[in-house]
Amino acid sequence: MISDPIQNIRENLTIVDGPSGDGGERNRGYLLGKDSFAIINTGRRGSIENTFQEAVFNKGKDVKDVKYIFITHPYPDVMGGVYKLKRIFPNAKVAIHEKCKKVMETPRSVLKSKHFKFTKKEKLYFAIKKDPFDDLDKLKPDIYFKDGDKFELDKTRLMVINFDGNSYGHSMFFATSERAMFTGDALNIYPALPHSYLIDFSGSYKDWFKNIAFLENAKISIICPAHDGYQEDRHIIPYISDVKEAFLQFENQLIMAMLEQKYLTIDDLIERVHNAQGIVWYHPYSELAPRTNMVSHLQKLIDEQKVQKNEKTDPITYTYIGSKEDYLY
Repeated sequence: MISDPIQNIRENLTIVDGPSGDGGERNRGYLLGKDSFAIINTGRRGSIENTFQEAVFNKGKDVKDVKYIFITHPYPDVMGGVYKLKRIFPNAKVAIHEKCKKVMETPRSVLKSKHFKFTKKEKLYFAIKKDPFDDLDKLKPDIYFKDGDKFELDKTRLMVINFDGNSYGHSMFFATSERAMFTGDALNIYPALPHSYLIDFSGSYKDWFKNIAFLENAKISIICPAHDGYQEDRHIIPYISDVKEAFLQFENQLIMAMLEQKYLTIDDLIERVHNAQGIVWYHPYSELAPRTNMVSHLQKLIDEQKVQKNEKTDPITYTYIGSKEDYLY
């Protein structure tokens, strides 16, 4: 059964869905507004740009009525379509956090060097197969916003909330009239990845937990993530709790692997933990995502003095040095 890629979930709020990836996730954007509109995230290049245009036409409006294109963070799966959308909607101003200014100057290279690191194997993989960063071209945004900035759109106000946990410059947007929070990649539980969470090398697990607490206490009526299904009212807090629990359960599995063997490389841990949990990263992130994910968890455990990084071994290995009871939450 093929679902409609355009779903009106509120009078002034529409989901625009792209095709599902191998991991079951959908690259999703949102159309906010009644007489004038803001697009929030664009999906991958060549996926949902024309669907946004259809969604605007369905409301009896024209391309000139799209006022903004807001980007939560400069990843290929949430801003790959921005270049075509800018042509489709000529009046729309592209807006992203000021912390992403360096990335936006040369997104393809800077995003790689600042947010990710590649092994020789991964570089070879991306030389042969499609590199997801090829979807990112140089684009000068019209607006660089900062935390706390506000944008007026019809009868609603869109407020910027900086959320650096996932990546540097990642932002959420809160629509006041709808009490809708557009969370980007701040909260995601992909169908095939129930116990994992990606934080890139420019992000911070400390900021992530701090902002999770913020979301738990915020008065939100609907959460709109970049990939998962939206959550409403009484489902919001359980959803946030599930995301946090997924992070800790992944950590549980990681510690259990290190209790079974004293010296393990990152590749050993990726294979053991991901296989144990049935995690299969979707193409083209099958090489990229597991390593960034694992490093973020290991860094947290190193900071907590539960794991030791053995830099004198070749290759580098990791050893659990905490209490054996600590892995039980």
